[in-house]
Amino acid sequence: MNSSIRRRGFTLLEVLIALLILSFGLLGLAALQAYSVKANQSANLRSQATDLANMLMDNIRSNRINLGSYYADSYEEVTCGSTPTTSSPAAHDLDVWRIMVNCQLPQGRGAVAPISANEVAVCIRWSDARWESDSGTSEGKCTEDAETFGARLADDGPGAGTDGQVSVFVVSSRM
Repeated sequence: MNSSIRRRGFTLLEVLIALLILSFGLLGLAALQAYSVKANQSANLRSQATDLANMLMDNIRSNRINLGSYYADSYEEVTCGSTPTTSSPAAHDLDVWRIMVNCQLPQGRGAVAPISANEVAVCIRWSDARWESDSGTSEGKCTEDAETFGARLADDGPGAGTDGQVSVFVVSSRM
């Protein structure tokens, strides 16, 4: 055989190294895809919370005379699909809204509270276990959440964050 002929092509070691590099790249791509799905689901829940908060704010604005009837500072547990039992329009609006919050958000709860002489906060809590630890609770007060998450008009409006395993969204408006 002629020893001056050079062989061309890849050796087995080069192919294995290329496969190793490719597999690390694909693992990174899979992790990015999983993160993207998680972020999209959380964004969807936050969008639903925003719509629900704005819906109740519109109801409150249309019935300003009965503003005090909307105040419910505690996060009451309601059952999805239950029927409101109150007769006054403001209390009925609040009950229907709380039922919607519970139906549309996982473990969703809502509350409304005055945070100044002419400012109202609408607060929503829901479980978003994809991001948080297991120490959260749906207990609490809307006034405390409004203070904690800075949802005052002086602080540039809506506030959001997490409290353990519970996501919190607070929106305020001048009435």
